Amino acid sequence: MGPQRKILIAITQFPSDTMVAYHSYGRHGTYISPAPDRIWLKPDVTALLIKEGIEKSGSLNDLGRVMGYRSRTHPGWSVRQILVGRQPFPRARLELLLAFIEMPVDEVLKEQVNPRTISSESTGRALREHGLWCYMLR
Repeated sequence: MGPQRKILIAITQFPSDTMVAYHSYGRHGTYISPAPDRIWLKPDVTALLIKEGIEKSGSLNDLGRVMGYRSRTHPGWSVRQILVGRQPFPRARLELLLAFIEMPVDEVLKEQVNPRTISSESTGRALREHGLWCYMLR
């Protein structure tokens, strides 16, 4: 097993809430796609889902707890990172959010995009449109 293979094994063994987005080629030239359990959604859809989750749960931290984040000090930090476009939804946490706000998974998965299409301008516009301007990056 060559050194490149060891690196790929280390990358694929991160905990489920760590962002892993990589494109690489294995030892024999086989393409290794980005992690399928990471879901990038359009900024408008992301803002809408998180806004509905915040309204139903009461706060960003409570929404983080609903989605399964366990940090004692700030369980909403990862939700904020998703909201501002810095990391994708982990599939399991997206499914928890959708179950909480009673929205069908199939309908939301149609809104997946390539992460390269997400810009700070489109994210900022979506946050302003949905009244979440206070989470905008400075």
